Amino acid sequence: MTALGFVAAAFAGTLLRAAAAGFDTAFNRRMFATLLVNVTGAFLLGWMQGAEMSTLTAIGVGGLGAFTTFSTFIAQIECIAREGRRRDAVAYLTGTLVFGLLAAAVGYSLS
Repeated sequence: MTALGFVAAAFAGTLLRAAAAGFDTAFNRRMFATLLVNVTGAFLLGWMQGAEMSTLTAIGVGGLGAFTTFSTFIAQIECIAREGRRRDAVAYLTGTLVFGLLAAAVGYSLS
């Protein structure tokens, strides 16, 4: 059951991430969707703490792993830095980490 749940959650996470990428493109919001996706994923993973291991594996690793995006986050930071906007890159990096940790802590406190 865990394997099937993992695949289903990963599929759903992938679809949600693709929809968020479309939002970025449609509204010319270069980093907003990535930030929102990653902070939401951190919140949900924090909130799921205490769940059974099979649930954490299927939804946490499968679904949220497919939903969140570390590689896009890093690529965006690199692109911003290459444009000479190093302060913006550092702000985006710092903001994502701070908001992600806060979101995970809030999620954990609600679990």
